[in-house]
Amino acid sequence: AEPGLLFHVSGDHGTTADVAASGMSQPTFDAQITPVADGARGGALSCGDTQLLAWRAPGNIYAQRGTLSFFWRSRYPVGPTEFPVFRVGYADHSSWDMVWLRIDYNGHGFDAFVTDASLARTRVSVTLPEFPQPDQWTHLALAWDETRGIRFYVNGRLAATRETTAVYDAALDQFGPHSRIISPYQVQSAYNFVRGGDVDEIKIHDRMLDEAAVAVLAKGAEPTLPPPPARRLS
Repeated sequence: AEPGLLFHVSGDHGTTADVAASGMSQPTFDAQITPVADGARGGALSCGDTQLLAWRAPGNIYAQRGTLSFFWRSRYPVGPTEFPVFRVGYADHSSWDMVWLRIDYNGHGFDAFVTDASLARTRVSVTLPEFPQPDQWTHLALAWDETRGIRFYVNGRLAATRETTAVYDAALDQFGPHSRIISPYQVQSAYNFVRGGDVDEIKIHDRMLDEAAVAVLAKGAEPTLPPPPARRLS
């Protein structure tokens, strides 16, 4: 119904995805998740501090290129300790944490990266002059493309970019918010990574969206997408 949209969890139906291109709309892990009515747009999901929440990646996200976007609020004040906000995990890998994509709170803003085939991470870091209040929804979006690198957006505005070419293509297993580990061997929150938050309108598109499209997403609407890229072996 919405071309280019692979996955969407509105929060209006709990943890069940409204759109799942793979046909797998139910989460693989679902614990300490409470539906709440005061989302950024309609209902949302309130995640406990040791929450477990993940959905299957195959078919619902493309490693070669795409855009992950969602609304997030911290629910209570943040401090100097860093913690993960969102993770996408490999299906099989040599790294212990098996993280392919990650968005973090970094103690003063946000970090985001995508991992390439050689374990190099295309990373950006953003410092916010004033971090959002605990009850304030913030829209985050990370777009990636093997021929262009990554773009990170905060509240619909481009906050950081890293131009590069890399091989991001890989088998992916699961994705979800907050957990210390999201991987084939376990999904868990532990140690100093015990920290939840609230999420709403999780969306994954099949291409790198531009700033105009992300600005529309940040308003809670579905944008007109740029055309899919033409690929050549060169």
